[in-house]
Amino acid sequence: MDVYLIVIGRKALTRPGFDYGRFITLLGDRNYGVSKIIFADDGESVVVPASPESERLIVLTGDISAFVGSLTGGEEYADIIKKDRDIYVPMPVLDENLVRETIIPLLNSRCRTSSNTVIFKTFGKTENELREILSACMKGRSRISFAFLEHGQECDVRITYTKSVPSAIINDVVNRTGAALENCVYAYKDISLAKSVARRLMASGRKLAIAESFTGGGLAAALIASPGMSNSLIESLVCYSNESKISRLGVPASTIEKSGAVSPDTAFEMANGLLSNLRADIVVATTGNAGPTAEKDGQVGLFYIAIGDRSAIHVFEQYYQTKDPDTKSVDDIRREITEAGINTALFELGRYLNKR
Repeated sequence: MDVYLIVIGRKALTRPGFDYGRFITLLGDRNYGVSKIIFADDGESVVVPASPESERLIVLTGDISAFVGSLTGGEEYADIIKKDRDIYVPMPVLDENLVRETIIPLLNSRCRTSSNTVIFKTFGKTENELREILSACMKGRSRISFAFLEHGQECDVRITYTKSVPSAIINDVVNRTGAALENCVYAYKDISLAKSVARRLMASGRKLAIAESFTGGGLAAALIASPGMSNSLIESLVCYSNESKISRLGVPASTIEKSGAVSPDTAFEMANGLLSNLRADIVVATTGNAGPTAEKDGQVGLFYIAIGDRSAIHVFEQYYQTKDPDTKSVDDIRREITEAGINTALFELGRYLNKR
């Protein structure tokens, strides 16, 4: 039985009460996953693709009143509405009891065979890009299904298979998938990017120093949300102004004057300045432009992440383009770009730790 999640209202996922990750985890704990996510600005714009061949459980969240009202002719029960072959579960905010007491039993009652799910947590690739990468792995597979759950810069790849599939076939599919996704996977279970990297850093026993500009301390905040980080993070500096970069990190004034504050050279020098702290084994620096103004045309959304140690510092360039910028406020756009910088820094730090 396929599970659809329909999110109605542009800001539904960010409102208090609906925890998308927790919803996925609750299903994943019972080896179920979300087959498709549909986003809609309002109830009238929701289009649910027809599926006459199979029954679906469709969870509605966000501003659902208009859409629920349109389900005329359906059979209404305590928590669900049945219409045609579909079962709708209205859930404007996450209700864990409703998931455990209604959704899971519904799935169990309609599951003819037991199944397992393998999870690949990826970063930096869209669903379409991942489908292209995995096209050979997905081709001609019976009793093995691939589901893609895209959220922000991340996309979960879930391989679900019945327990009747021979283990040799499953191992082959999982190994080939892992090899194809090697450069974009950060975890193989339901865990956030920040928590995954924090655990890896603490397990490494190495000491980290951070210098942030446009991310404003967000990278450090994401890491210290994990208990025990005091043993790994020795300092975090927010050097937002050019003067601070020069005085606190020793970035040459000539570098900023020649290349600009948002440049690979400045990111490198910021990271290099952190190495004056002899306790630091790893350094990370961020510099970028979240708007609305910029030193140069087209620079809003551009940022650089520098990561390294005393043997080498690597600088990564990223340009984040906000979707539908004309419909968003300046604050929303700045928040998106900043979050993209934080998440990119976390991902690249995780990759660095994996290689050492």
